[in-house]
Amino acid sequence: MLESFECPNCQASLDYDAASPTLTVRCPYCGSTVIVPDNLRNPRQQPQQSTEVLTEVVQLVGNGRKIEAIKLFRERFNVGLKEAKDVVDSIERHEDVLLGGTNFHTEAVTIDLTNSRAVQTGGRGCAIFIGAMVLLAVGVAAAFFFVVPREAATIVESITTITESSSETIIIEDEINNVFETVESALPDDVAIVSTDPDFVEVILRIGGEEGTGPGFFNDTRRLAIDGDGNIYVGDYSGGRIQVFDENGEFVTTWNAGQDLYMVGIAANRAGTVYVIKTSEIELYNGLTGESLGMLNLPGGRTLFRTAASGPDGSVYFIAKDRLVRLDNNGNITLDITDPFANIPDFATTQEDAAVDGAGNIYVVGSETIYKLNSNGQFVDQIGSQGDAEDQFFTSPRAIAVDGQGRIFVESFRGIKVFEADGRYLTTIDSPGASFDMAFNDDNELLVMDRNGNELRKYQLLQ
Repeated sequence: MLESFECPNCQASLDYDAASPTLTVRCPYCGSTVIVPDNLRNPRQQPQQSTEVLTEVVQLVGNGRKIEAIKLFRERFNVGLKEAKDVVDSIERHEDVLLGGTNFHTEAVTIDLTNSRAVQTGGRGCAIFIGAMVLLAVGVAAAFFFVVPREAATIVESITTITESSSETIIIEDEINNVFETVESALPDDVAIVSTDPDFVEVILRIGGEEGTGPGFFNDTRRLAIDGDGNIYVGDYSGGRIQVFDENGEFVTTWNAGQDLYMVGIAANRAGTVYVIKTSEIELYNGLTGESLGMLNLPGGRTLFRTAASGPDGSVYFIAKDRLVRLDNNGNITLDITDPFANIPDFATTQEDAAVDGAGNIYVVGSETIYKLNSNGQFVDQIGSQGDAEDQFFTSPRAIAVDGQGRIFVESFRGIKVFEADGRYLTTIDSPGASFDMAFNDDNELLVMDRNGNELRKYQLLQ
């Protein structure tokens, strides 16, 4: 028997087979993972617990305790390992997981790294927090950006296997000490935090550093755009607030693009017009005043764009799963492609960020790689892959920018990796926290919006 409910993100109608054991539905319009509402499935717990449990799962993932998150999700929602892992993986990739029947968004949950706690199952003290502690010890925890040696990774894999066992396991204090001694002996002497090459880049400006809603304070701020005069626009993920800073980092003003907005993308042309993606609509604003300039009329009807990017010439690009549109600096459509990724083998991406170089080449963040399209929107090449090597991505990359030399800067788990225009790995820039957007200004300076650190940083390139 088919039931229907509304996607909390885009309000599309989603179908669900009530006889199916599956707990989640993938929205075909916005790509969100949506947990089926309690009233449409056979609930295993009280409905009011769902939001609380999912919030706790997000907190665990944010604290680097993925195994605990999977176990908690399995137990409370009574699903299999694969389905629980798929949901937790989506959260770890910073994809929004929604709770059907509510406006709950996992991306809006605040991660508190100071009050993490172990999750216990059954009537005994199952010390499943050991996996997370060892991950932290060997440097896998994202908050510290360590390099993980393969010997230590093997030990972590063994411990993970223990913690994922379906039977409860009690680990006594002596065993904990033995684990840490074994890991410590496996670590080489030169294990250290990835550091910035001082001959390649230096930080020349920092804005913020604290959470808040006042001028220069950031609140889950993720999106970034720059106009032709160097004015900087940064947008909060929820609530619609956009702050404006001048090229020197001085606060100019703030305005709101919509209280109910989840800001997945903004861009600016050289004249200072700011484009804000609102689900299936794109609204234009005067960047310095916040005055609405109306909605952008694009072909294709209800297209759910997931990101926006600006080219050095003032062109603006909007990218969706099934569409790519380019406007020139005057707002005229100069490129419109349906299904732009259809011919790319094994294409997979959350499509949360993109960048454009001076030649008009388009770079789209993939789940494990970077996809390069030429100025006509045709697939050209892939850069990077998933793995532990210096030219690979340990986890899904999040943000991308291209400098005046055509070098590609990609923010990932271990900092900002830099590639030459031909895809050859160059170096890594230290970037603590988690950044969802980056951009270059006309002076070839890199601006990074650090969402976790509540800080906007400007880097000067020395090479």
